[in-house]
Amino acid sequence: MARRLTGELRCVSCGYELRGLSIREACPECGVPVRATLLGVVDPRAEELEPLIAPGVVAHGLKLWSVGALVACLCVWGLRIDETVTFVTGHGLKLDVFGLIGAGALALSGVGALVLLRPHRLVTRWSAMRAALGVSAYVPMVLIYWAIYRGFDVASPAPLISPGAQRLDRSLLRLAMLACVAIAIWGLRPHAIMLAMRSVIVRTGRVDRQSMYALLAVFLVAGVGDALNVGGVLMGGLLGDLLTQLHVVLVALGSVLVTLGMVNIVIDTVRLGPVLRHRGVGLSDVFETNRARERRSGV
Repeated sequence: MARRLTGELRCVSCGYELRGLSIREACPECGVPVRATLLGVVDPRAEELEPLIAPGVVAHGLKLWSVGALVACLCVWGLRIDETVTFVTGHGLKLDVFGLIGAGALALSGVGALVLLRPHRLVTRWSAMRAALGVSAYVPMVLIYWAIYRGFDVASPAPLISPGAQRLDRSLLRLAMLACVAIAIWGLRPHAIMLAMRSVIVRTGRVDRQSMYALLAVFLVAGVGDALNVGGVLMGGLLGDLLTQLHVVLVALGSVLVTLGMVNIVIDTVRLGPVLRHRGVGLSDVFETNRARERRSGV
């Protein structure tokens, strides 16, 4: 308990260099116990974690993966704002380009997801195949996104408020996109969680973890809305109209929740970047090991 710090370790409160102090002592600058800094900074499992093949590439790829998906969501909001303004005033904002930008951003998200295929050398074959399936789901996802937001939404001035005869085809395509999203989340989730768990504060439960399955659940809310719309079109009559109206509510609610979930994931991947680029501080980094002590003393 009285051993001294031999490696670089800065106080968690003020940043003072604690090298040479005993763990029973406190920071001479701010008085925070050295033990508090050890608990907040040192990762006892840092030496056990398999090194990433390309830490910087993985960190930037994760950010591209999350930011691209968020931009694709925000572009849909831009199209819906244009639709609402057109419906109310009769003069749109001419935001059709958002469909093009969103499709490109979603494609870039798929490129970023490539870093999840094999982030380190101990990834099993099954795990890599599962991640590959998740990445491959981006191909039909981007094509469907293009068909909806550069096809139906350009041809119809109000595809959500007044979809006309195309509403059945549009909802079916959205359900197909939901299936692609589900496959992508299922395939990429294990490696994404594995990378997140490299952060000691995540592993010890000192911060909330964004659940990818929770994100899938809010996608399902919008999916239920599209399923109701399909049922409403097929049924017709008063019940069909009621289901169609309920579809609008569920799609709007699901879209809000999906966007908020994507914002949280972007924040998580940005915060995780420094953790991935630099190995965590282990016990051997701040304490002199027995072997090093023996070499120094000439034993």
